[in-house]
Amino acid sequence: MKITNIEIERLERSIWGTFWEIQCSAPPASPMSRYPEFAGSLASWSWPQATVLIRIESDSGHSGIGWAEDGVGAISTIIAKHLQRFLLGADPLAMELLWDQMFRASIPYGRKGVAIEAISAVDLALWDLAGKIAGEPVYRLMGGPVRSTIPTYASHLQPVDLEHFVAEATGYVDEGYRAMKMRMPGTPQDGATGITKNLDRVKALRDAVGYDIDLMVDAYMGWDLPFAVRMARALEPYRIRWIEEPFIPDEIDMYVELRRHSAIPIATGEHEFTRYGFKQLIDMGAADILQPDIHRAGGLTELRRIAALAAAAGLEVIPHAFGVPTLQFAASHVNCPLVEHLTIPVWAKGQTQQEPWLLGEPEVIRGYASLGCAPGFGVELNTKLLPKLAHWNASS
Repeated sequence: MKITNIEIERLERSIWGTFWEIQCSAPPASPMSRYPEFAGSLASWSWPQATVLIRIESDSGHSGIGWAEDGVGAISTIIAKHLQRFLLGADPLAMELLWDQMFRASIPYGRKGVAIEAISAVDLALWDLAGKIAGEPVYRLMGGPVRSTIPTYASHLQPVDLEHFVAEATGYVDEGYRAMKMRMPGTPQDGATGITKNLDRVKALRDAVGYDIDLMVDAYMGWDLPFAVRMARALEPYRIRWIEEPFIPDEIDMYVELRRHSAIPIATGEHEFTRYGFKQLIDMGAADILQPDIHRAGGLTELRRIAALAAAAGLEVIPHAFGVPTLQFAASHVNCPLVEHLTIPVWAKGQTQQEPWLLGEPEVIRGYASLGCAPGFGVELNTKLLPKLAHWNASS
């Protein structure tokens, strides 16, 4: 069996859909909070939003699709001008070999960042293809399900006005979620006011939803060590499940030091790449919870390795973001107890929402997602939105 054809398409819209459109104007903490001109919203500094789609076809007549973020077009270029040489004519089921070849060949400009994101998109397409060839969902190729339904947590809660903030939180409880995550507004640039600003939000949330709901807080790389230590101590009475990504990913020593001072677990990893990056986090004792993104960290092939490293260290893997590849991973790994769901606030559900470009993704009902038995990832492109790609759905 051989790979006979590769197609690449770039879609000028966010991989995160409506979720991005709502959150991009919010002013949470971020790595750019230290610069006043970029502290007001994610949209003021974030890269343009776009998605790369790749279709890989084999001489068996089957095809698989994969995707990743591609804001500046680098990933599309890497696949077209470099990675596809390792794919055309190769055995599509030799995923370990192909991953290793792509990784080693891209080392001069890769190891992290867009090169690994390009490999992630290719790897997902290969797994989708393998499932269709076998006539099985991907999670069965990885050993079968370890749970019948996948718990999710509601993830939005931006620092909008307090009325909408509380309404959103209580709305998630009404929808059946037992866990939720909020973005923290206060940063070191605010001084002591930043501590108060964060605590006021957390207290309002606890007053609204009580203490039977798991609550996580996300600093999105916007804190420094002194501020983070003060926040961790101040948050203890509120029974926080984890503090997420307080520092930029390369400040690993600061993660280690914060864990020494924090009774609250520390989570990170959405901006980390490959098993090598996660092994460093584990070996240094930098995190209690690992959060790889399947579209960034190396695809499903690499997430399986990361999960194995985490399991050996007794750590949970709770992936960044939502999507059917992430759900297939969670369904087949014991140490992945929870998945992030990129929710739409109750106060935004009346707004115009984007037409989905992907059809068949599992719905979250009462806080849980369930997977079907369709081959591969079990999804297809929305040909109403992407009519020129209708042939991508033609082969099973």
